[in-house]
Amino acid sequence: MAYETLNTGELSLVIGDNEQGTGEHADHRPGYNGVWSLTSVHAPGNCFVPGVAGLNLEHLMDDLFMTAEGGEIFEPRQHPMAIERVSDTVVRLRQGPSPLTGVSSSTTFTVREPHIIDMDFEATLTEPPRAGASFGFFWASYMHAPESPALQFLNPEGIWCSLSPDGHGDDSGNTVCHTSATAVLGDSSRQYRAQSLAHSFSKRRFDVPVMFGRPGDGSMLYAQMFDQRQPVRLCMSPSGGGCNHERRLLNPAWDFQYIIDQATAGTQCSMRTRVIYKPFIGRVEVERLYGQWLTELD
Repeated sequence: MAYETLNTGELSLVIGDNEQGTGEHADHRPGYNGVWSLTSVHAPGNCFVPGVAGLNLEHLMDDLFMTAEGGEIFEPRQHPMAIERVSDTVVRLRQGPSPLTGVSSSTTFTVREPHIIDMDFEATLTEPPRAGASFGFFWASYMHAPESPALQFLNPEGIWCSLSPDGHGDDSGNTVCHTSATAVLGDSSRQYRAQSLAHSFSKRRFDVPVMFGRPGDGSMLYAQMFDQRQPVRLCMSPSGGGCNHERRLLNPAWDFQYIIDQATAGTQCSMRTRVIYKPFIGRVEVERLYGQWLTELD
């Protein structure tokens, strides 16, 4: 079984592994895992680019990632995954130790009424990083031709800022770090690919670990929040999901990363993130929803 469906009163999600789709999802492309499809009673079309996915575990990153000697950069796409139906509201994806970086991981998706998706990620490094001491994870959410491609976030002064870089990497400032984190990844003595989003840093910083965009015609809210600040990085590609030629719009990727500064064999990593997909009311509501989630976590 390559996929399972979860529903709330408002949402329908298809959670899938990295195999070729089957049945009504036969057009899903192999390699893309996570949320294959996200629809709402308020927006019946797929929020994500059909054939790919959102909340898609994309990269496992040590200091060799995106170098000539680093090998396969889409390791989670290539290594087999297992999907497990845990309950009516929970589906889990598992991936055994990966061949290059030795990462085993578990990603649990839980839906909550009426419009909430919780994702709990846990991973173990069964081997030390191949080079350097840091290690990172990168997720991509390929959005389906939104009228407004920008991601919004709060800076340390409490001002809402837009993340909408011009290019895919190439020093376009694709990644925003928390104000207390160092904007660096990798070894300065190595040569990294120019189009690496993970090595392209914005000069701006975020404070509250929340980002949001407005998919489709802008009437919906796609808000994502995280249970921690420093290891999390907000990221965007203006064209990661290709182009919607019919609408003459690009499909941006609303991405995020988790970076550990000191990793070795046996290091365990965990991250919780919540996605809320509902009609857009305003920025104040986004802050209120984040506050409610913090209360739940406490």
